[in-house]
Amino acid sequence: MSQQKSVFQGISARAKRLIAGDENQELDFKRSAKGVTSDDLVAFANSSTGGTILLGIDEVEDDQGRQKGKVVGCEVSDAMKLLINNRAFSCFPPIDVEIIVENNGKTPFYRIEIPTGKYKPYCTSGGNYKIREDGRNKVLQPDELLDIFLQSDTRNFEDRLKKINGFKEKKINLEHKINLLQKDMTLLHQKLNALLDKLDVEEI
Repeated sequence: MSQQKSVFQGISARAKRLIAGDENQELDFKRSAKGVTSDDLVAFANSSTGGTILLGIDEVEDDQGRQKGKVVGCEVSDAMKLLINNRAFSCFPPIDVEIIVENNGKTPFYRIEIPTGKYKPYCTSGGNYKIREDGRNKVLQPDELLDIFLQSDTRNFEDRLKKINGFKEKKINLEHKINLLQKDMTLLHQKLNALLDKLDVEEI
């Protein structure tokens, strides 16, 4: 499996596509790292698709009145990466994010990829449960939260069931191999006895 490139000297094809559009359920533009909050991270992690934050991008209007991104750049440093990672780690459960440097040779900015979470629902350290919807972060209502909990429990149960079935299948395969081995041993024992009987006859 190929590994995601973490630094682009220019702008990747994916980033170009995202910048050409407007903010939506799977995309958010931020000018600075201060704008990236734990609310943003849990909202994307709780969604069914995950999402992307482009950090160092302003939302502007083109000549036809359509919204799109404009690269303004941002500070690219270990300190900024640590700030973003710390916010992701402070969520519960901690959220996996991928931080990619774009346009490093000219006006650098970050592309932050947040996959849909495996352990939903996610909340901030302050206990806020949010989800990305219609280009904004929306507070999860109790019934929505309950639905996500139930879905998560169902997935966990299915995963455990798959593991149990996998163990059962391995056990059946092992038992089959043992049976074959026992048959081989019985056949070998019979052949050995026949050979010994033949040797006894020849000696007489």
